Amino acid sequence: MLCFVAAMLAFFGQCKHPQYSADNLPDEYLLFGNGGGFAGTETTYTLLENGQLFKSSSVAPKLTELKSCKRKLADQLIETAEDLGILQLDFAHPGNIYKFIELKDDGQARRITWGDPAHPVDEKIGALYEQLVQLTANQ
Repeated sequence: MLCFVAAMLAFFGQCKHPQYSADNLPDEYLLFGNGGGFAGTETTYTLLENGQLFKSSSVAPKLTELKSCKRKLADQLIETAEDLGILQLDFAHPGNIYKFIELKDDGQARRITWGDPAHPVDEKIGALYEQLVQLTANQ
């Protein structure tokens, strides 16, 4: 019986998802945020697959951890970014005030920016951005 309990603890211990720090991020994550305006500051949020969420800004560049979201939701949002082809898109139309999404995956990275009214972003990307921003509400 003791061996069974030890085996179960070892098995479920392997299922625990790692916690990351600002200095030790995984290979895949999603960045999003906004910037521009009179002051030209940029606010960036970093979403990890395990649900951890970090915030930084051009004024305070050190990552600070925020309240996490559910892992399943984080996975879904990152997968949506992949399905929308963020890594293959070339879209840089920031305007004075802009929004952005950046996907990092296994050494590849691509950032798309929008805000110029003459170059609207795809509706699906805009919807993804709104879902991501909802994660930052009540923080």
